[in-house]
Amino acid sequence: MSEEILRALIQLFAVISKQDGGVTEGERNYVINFFKEQLSQQDIEEYVHMYDKVSGYTEQEASGSKVTTVKDSLRALGVSKRINKTLTQKQKVIALIESIGLINSDQEVSEQEMVVLTTVAAVFNISDEALRLTREFVTSEELDGFNKQNCLIAGHRLMERTDALFMELEISGRLIFIREKHADLYFVKYEGEEELTLNSMSMKPGKSYLFSVGSTIKLPRGRSIFYSDIIFRFTDLKERNTISFKVDNLEYKFSSGDIGINDLSLAESGGQLIGILGASGSGKTTLLRLLAGILSPSSGSIVVNGSDISKGSREMEGVIGYVPQDDILFEELTVYQNLYYNAKLSLSGLPENKIEKKINNSLANLGLEHTRDLKVCNVLNQKISGGQRKRLNIALELVRQPAILFVDEPTSGLSSRDSENVIDLLKELTLLGKLIFVVIHQPSSDIYKMFDKLIIMDVGGYPIFYGNPLEAISYFKSIS
Repeated sequence: MSEEILRALIQLFAVISKQDGGVTEGERNYVINFFKEQLSQQDIEEYVHMYDKVSGYTEQEASGSKVTTVKDSLRALGVSKRINKTLTQKQKVIALIESIGLINSDQEVSEQEMVVLTTVAAVFNISDEALRLTREFVTSEELDGFNKQNCLIAGHRLMERTDALFMELEISGRLIFIREKHADLYFVKYEGEEELTLNSMSMKPGKSYLFSVGSTIKLPRGRSIFYSDIIFRFTDLKERNTISFKVDNLEYKFSSGDIGINDLSLAESGGQLIGILGASGSGKTTLLRLLAGILSPSSGSIVVNGSDISKGSREMEGVIGYVPQDDILFEELTVYQNLYYNAKLSLSGLPENKIEKKINNSLANLGLEHTRDLKVCNVLNQKISGGQRKRLNIALELVRQPAILFVDEPTSGLSSRDSENVIDLLKELTLLGKLIFVVIHQPSSDIYKMFDKLIIMDVGGYPIFYGNPLEAISYFKSIS
């Protein structure tokens, strides 16, 4: 979070803490832990001192006074109105969740504190329904507001009857996910005693966390939970676009006469993430470029929704996107400027306000909002991380909203965490009905399981497996 937003939240937390007898140790510790999640170690003390000063904690300790005045309540209204202009709607929902957590740090929400919460929600334009949902979620009240549209409970078995979605998991206790649909945000809380990690940080039981784009929960046993796993269960299948992609007897010969791809056939529809694996020289990138229509096949056909892409039909314009392995970024431009330049070239017919909207949506969907004004620079003088560079390359294509996307080695050179984030992002895009083909080297077991289908190539361009990733393991074991 920016310094401006953190300072605004300090004011909000301070006036909320002063309700009902002043700042308690539980409330102060909650704020300190919040700063620890947002700040580096050297900055924490400065912000805690600022919170103590604004909340009157120091003076309260000296005088022993813990009286809430009408002035404090009016101040809560004033602060809410002031920071309302500073925060985006998503940040307002996060601020409300943290405010409820602060109030609930002593396991009790008083009438006065509830009045303040209702006031803050009204100023932030957060509905009564959303306030009730978040309050029940944070305080672990009865799950009256939970339903299949806003809540998912994951665990070994459902402990009580609710109308929420349910996902079977091999864990003790349960994970609760909620969706705030207006801000399109997800939050998670663990109620149990096992060691779970969210984005490599230990999850404290009972604490609410933002489950944002790229988030991963590692379980003590079994598979990990990715962001795409959760939004898949909230996605209405009716919202997905339909696409059909059919390849018949595809072959390709290089100009030298050598065979690049041997007799490959496949049929896929939208909403699939297809991995292309194989040794060096097996024709993975050649196959990707063929399927994308960049190379023309020597024989065979590639048909998308009834149109052969090799014939250059105008119906195919904008349907296919291709992300090469190498960066296609302008180092002197910012993240936003790279997207804007690309959008102006590929969407020149759109008015300025619609281009701006598409860029902002791409930044939000790929988790790049906080980097929008950073220069891309080069890999030796990095202002954005390697994972962010990969996501920005993907964003350049997604501005056009292609129905089929081909991505060449998006995890090359990335850490395991960044690699998982990039593949999880692509998996998330398939939930909107997109068909995505990815060339990938040596995927981890978690990434391997995220693919819906695999195409495995052998040296010389021979396809040796096409099908479900888990079936590939038993297939090769049986013939070895």
